[in-house]
Amino acid sequence: MSDVEKPGARLPTWGVVATVDEPLALVVAWATYHLAIGASQAHVFFDRPDPEAEAYLQQIEGCFVHHSGEDNWVQHWRQTRPARHQARQKYNATRIANEAPLDWVIHCDADEYVRLTRPLEWELDKVNLKAWLRLEVLERARVSKTSQTGLFDGVFRTRWDDFDEQSEGLYGPRARFFNRGVVGHLAGKACVRAGQGYTLGVHHPTEHWDAPGGTVTLPYRSSYNATLMHFDGMTPLHYLLKMMRRVLTEVSGEPVPYPEPRKAQFAMAKQNAADPAALMAFWWQVQGLEEAEVDLLEEENALVRAPAQIMDHVRTLFPELDFSVTAFDRALLEREAELIARAKHELGFDAKAVAWC
Repeated sequence: MSDVEKPGARLPTWGVVATVDEPLALVVAWATYHLAIGASQAHVFFDRPDPEAEAYLQQIEGCFVHHSGEDNWVQHWRQTRPARHQARQKYNATRIANEAPLDWVIHCDADEYVRLTRPLEWELDKVNLKAWLRLEVLERARVSKTSQTGLFDGVFRTRWDDFDEQSEGLYGPRARFFNRGVVGHLAGKACVRAGQGYTLGVHHPTEHWDAPGGTVTLPYRSSYNATLMHFDGMTPLHYLLKMMRRVLTEVSGEPVPYPEPRKAQFAMAKQNAADPAALMAFWWQVQGLEEAEVDLLEEENALVRAPAQIMDHVRTLFPELDFSVTAFDRALLEREAELIARAKHELGFDAKAVAWC
């Protein structure tokens, strides 16, 4: 009889951590969903205060509310707030991995949701000497151009091994926006063994803070049962604001190593920033799929149709919250007013013209 079958045997515990700056609905859904599928704890770091969202999260058993810099960045080598949000994510996740009473920690964003085919603790009980598990990406794509869809509706594209050979026939010129089948990141996210002194980067752990970010040295394997549903833009406005933020952000030091397809997206967004119709057409090029394209990708085993089922877990606790795409965009227009004003001034971007509200 294996340990997992022995009466009273303790299976490994796991939790999730995210640094967030998103509308209330997304943050609440993220925490509620992961606790419902088996996480022992959900740690949410607010990168800027959000009293309403914090009040909701404090009602959720197993959810812990934090603020970036709540410890005065005492473990950062400069003991100051890191300028880049990726560094703040890294700092916050590393704190939880080394302080929380968990066996494993998954570091992901509020627009990323773990999908399980069986309980994760079952797999973690059999990991043996690996330091971490890689969660491969399932990237949401829309199959409707209208706002009459749910916040989490759609299908999921996966890594397409034959992308370079066959993508031109399917996507044509828009293939330049794709990295082996997806338009966001392909690196996935990591489920990391906690309490080992590792640093939790955005996509994978390292042995210490200053280890090169792109270098994977700790032993790992891909998970058999867990993947990562990535919603790279909950709505057109959400995606386009992400593009505007990258276009307008000036960084010192080494640039963030975005792949060429992502850089092509930034360039296209900047080029068409003042043309709402062109921006919506661009959004559909990267985020949308026609039914015929869905069928072709499914034949190539490069697409998953299974619904996310995220709302099944959220509505029970918070039936009063509005999780519609129109409510989400209204919240974005208010929350991102400063970014929107700057994008309007510098690029001619009209946020209301591309909002689903």
